[in-house]
Amino acid sequence: MKKLLLAGASSLAIFALAPAMAQTVNNNSTVTQTGTNGGATVGQSGTNGISVVTQGGNRNNATLTQAGNKNDSSIVQDNGTGSSDDSNTAIVVQSGSENISKVSQTNDFSTARVTQSNFSNDSDVSQSGDLDVAEVRQSGQDNDSDLEQSGNLNTANVVQSGNDNKSTLTQSSGLNEAIVTQSGNDNESKLTQTGVGANDANILQSGNNNLSDVVQGGAGNGVGNSAAAGVQQLSDFNTATVRQAGGLHEAFIQQKGGERNLATIDQGANLSTDHTAAVRQDGIRNTANVTQRGFNENADIRQTGETNIAEVDQGGAIGRDHDAFVTQGGNNNRANVLQRGNNQTANVTQNGDGGLALVDQGEDSALGFLRGDNQAATIEQRTGGDNNTARVEQRGDNQTAFILQVGSDNNGGNTRSVYGAEIRQGGITGRDNDARIEQLSGLNRAYIEQQGVSLAAKVVQGGDGNHRSRIEQTGNGGSRNLNADVNQTGSSNESTITQSGTSQFALLTQSGEENTSSVTQGGSGHSATVTQAGDFNESVVTQLTGSGNSATVTQNSDFNESFVTQSGTGMIATVTQGAPN
Repeated sequence: MKKLLLAGASSLAIFALAPAMAQTVNNNSTVTQTGTNGGATVGQSGTNGISVVTQGGNRNNATLTQAGNKNDSSIVQDNGTGSSDDSNTAIVVQSGSENISKVSQTNDFSTARVTQSNFSNDSDVSQSGDLDVAEVRQSGQDNDSDLEQSGNLNTANVVQSGNDNKSTLTQSSGLNEAIVTQSGNDNESKLTQTGVGANDANILQSGNNNLSDVVQGGAGNGVGNSAAAGVQQLSDFNTATVRQAGGLHEAFIQQKGGERNLATIDQGANLSTDHTAAVRQDGIRNTANVTQRGFNENADIRQTGETNIAEVDQGGAIGRDHDAFVTQGGNNNRANVLQRGNNQTANVTQNGDGGLALVDQGEDSALGFLRGDNQAATIEQRTGGDNNTARVEQRGDNQTAFILQVGSDNNGGNTRSVYGAEIRQGGITGRDNDARIEQLSGLNRAYIEQQGVSLAAKVVQGGDGNHRSRIEQTGNGGSRNLNADVNQTGSSNESTITQSGTSQFALLTQSGEENTSSVTQGGSGHSATVTQAGDFNESVVTQLTGSGNSATVTQNSDFNESFVTQSGTGMIATVTQGAPN
């Protein structure tokens, strides 16, 4: 049965092709035209099809072809007001079975194309803006597509060739471009483009049971482009979330190889400019979080291991030029990078297992008691070095910190507030600081804290490990060119160096076992050199006030004790215990 309702000066063409023999067709088509110069073409060659076409306005065109069984199509080109619903085009082709297609065009010059070639697919296209283009192709089964365009000059393309996929695409601003491709099964894509407009997004889900949630506000943001997908979910059970406000931001997420990975990128706001963030996950159960706020920032996270957590924050309320790179090739690692004001770079590499790396840096330079200047921090936890913990905190002026952990179990034991390697540096009065910790063996702890003006400290822990080293160089402006160098290559050695004053230098070498060394210098022009090549030695050097002091202690044999205390001016002390080996 066919019901036709024709009104106005429009043209209508309906083709109901009867099947051979006495088979019942039972197709139903209703066409209502209340506008002018409209065109509707309906062809039903299948069975039990339902078609409804409603046209108002001027110069609207609708074409419907149904060749399968129990397909349902509705095309509405009428906003009910008698104006602003002109020159739209809708083309629907249903060659499968039990498909549902709805197209609504209530403004001007929009185009919608829907193709359903399998069965039990559902497509809903709503165009209330001007000059929008939407295309939906469903060649899989049990797919659901909801596409809404309320802005102007938007382009959307949804392809569902897999099964049981769901796509929700909303374009409420103008000049947006969106592509969603679901070739896997049981995937869900949520894509919203709002704000000023001119955003690009390309989502590819070729794996199974993935979730992609992308919201683009602002202007000129990109999650991929027409040539390449910005969210690539090639494996299974992954979740990708992107939120972009502000403008000119770029986000990229790739999840392949492994499964059950979680990636989140935020970006934007607080006077933000062009940010770039990329997350690549090729492992299992990894979590990556990137949040970027003000000014030019770049974040890159790569996870190829299992059960790793990487967090990058960066700009905050007042930010500048930040770069953060996190690579996690091991398992059960956690990296946390937080950067605030001014130019900063942080690199974290975790190829061992069970590692913890924390980098803080600038904080907010707009607050008087916190500083943020040019800083760079690198933490490297190599393959074979497991259960290591490291921390870098840098504040004012130009600072560089480097932590290398090659051995294992360089950590604080059961005390969570103690780290295997820890560098702090600038404080509220820092300037040109440089600190370096290398832990080549295991079970070591190293701590460096520097303020002052121009400071440099270095700790190398090798040998059989289980060393303890602590260096503090302070000043509040009183400290000048201070330098401390500690080299521990034996085993179970302990070193403490504290310097406060002007132009001081301390060099300590412990190549024996279970040696203890303490150097305290205050005043100006001090230099202390301690070498412990034997075992079970103890050395204490204290130089307090005065100027031009120098103390040299060498312990080549075992079970020696040396105590040097100098207070005054122009003093030199040299102590040698035991013959050199």
